[in-house]
Amino acid sequence: MICAVSCLFLGLYMLLSKKGTKHHKQVGWVWVLLMLATATSATFIHQLRMIWIFSPIHIFVPVTFIGLFSGIRHARAGRIAAHRASMRSMYWGALCIPFAFALLPDRVLAYMFGTRDLEWFPMALVAAIVLGVGAYYRWEPFWKKSIQRLLSAN
Repeated sequence: MICAVSCLFLGLYMLLSKKGTKHHKQVGWVWVLLMLATATSATFIHQLRMIWIFSPIHIFVPVTFIGLFSGIRHARAGRIAAHRASMRSMYWGALCIPFAFALLPDRVLAYMFGTRDLEWFPMALVAAIVLGVGAYYRWEPFWKKSIQRLLSAN
């Protein structure tokens, strides 16, 4: 849990801070290691057993490993736009979305953050907002181009 929460705040810092500096690279490696630790530890969470010992949240484990590898490979090859897209996807898709669902009542994270007594609807609403913001932020260039096309067509 400590790794996941650290990734959440460190990732937000990385998204908002200056890119390409030595500091960005160092903090980025810390974030990658914390994400690896988070994904690895998630394989041992078996609270919701839907398919054998696995739950829907376990799909994020291989997604995280593949996404981190992809993001690092893009950065090393100098494909910065692809690196940025991979890391944004990792932050929103492999961290924020599972984090939002982990806040649902009767989950360990809900006990840590004091949301265990809330009903399902408010937490589902929070999860939907996180999904919406994440989708917009991840595909921001697509949305901007689409809006520009609509405005120029009129």
